[in-house]
Amino acid sequence: MKRKTLVIGIILLFVGACIIPAIAQDTEKPLPTSRGNWLYVGGNGPGNYTKIQDAIDNASDSDNIYVYSGLYNENIVINKSISLIGQNRDTTRILGVNGTEIIRLQDCSVELTGFNIQKYNETNSAGISITNCWDCHIHDNNITSCEIGILMGSTDSTIISNNTIFNCSNGISIILIANITITHNRIEGNGKSTGIALSGVAFGIQYKNYITRNSIVNNSLGLFLQGAWSVIIQENNFIGNQKDAFFLFSFFNKWNQNYWNQPSILPKIIPGRLGLRGLIPLINFDWHPAQEPFIIP
Repeated sequence: MKRKTLVIGIILLFVGACIIPAIAQDTEKPLPTSRGNWLYVGGNGPGNYTKIQDAIDNASDSDNIYVYSGLYNENIVINKSISLIGQNRDTTRILGVNGTEIIRLQDCSVELTGFNIQKYNETNSAGISITNCWDCHIHDNNITSCEIGILMGSTDSTIISNNTIFNCSNGISIILIANITITHNRIEGNGKSTGIALSGVAFGIQYKNYITRNSIVNNSLGLFLQGAWSVIIQENNFIGNQKDAFFLFSFFNKWNQNYWNQPSILPKIIPGRLGLRGLIPLINFDWHPAQEPFIIP
């Protein structure tokens, strides 16, 4: 009996000796915060870059670039799959110095967050331009006074969320896209702009495109769909627009529980047209309009 107890004790001691160092090793090892290396722009750290573009040029795919608050007068081109992170969306300011896109994403997968993006002296064609990209996440940015806030073309599986787009001639313009989500953005115009415009949206059971929980405010036209199929437009606030929504040659779109300026127990009629010259009137319905505006942080 003593021998049996001794054997069991030795086994437990051996197992414990193996487990305890493993636990200690795990607790001492720092947890990785993200993939890739970190590069820094601005601030006072040694080796920090002065310009954002210089850091991008020296980065590799999967790297992260952190930009400290400050004023950066430059236009930026991103053609690598990186994360570009501003310290604060109000105080990390990028002012475009010429009439092209202030930030251009091309042939890459990018996270872009935390920036205040503005034109400098002349009108920039776009605050953010996205072309031939995939799996991008553009979130928590302020974009002001550009010709187009966000311009997107030939892009797949991208999320546009929690951005404020103010006083741009067009808020978000999208051409030839699939699997796109536009959510929790505030798009506020000056009474002469289009909030969101979608043209040439891919359709089919494998494609899912959502416009949901956005505040679309004080635009000439809130939402315009052209050749857009199977888009879900749900729980958005349409407030103070001269015309809330219009569609042209667009089918199988679902309008659901949006707030249309005021409470209504009746379905909301969304006007549209079809035909080669857009001469044939057509209507969609939001059968269950919301009775009060949504609180969208």
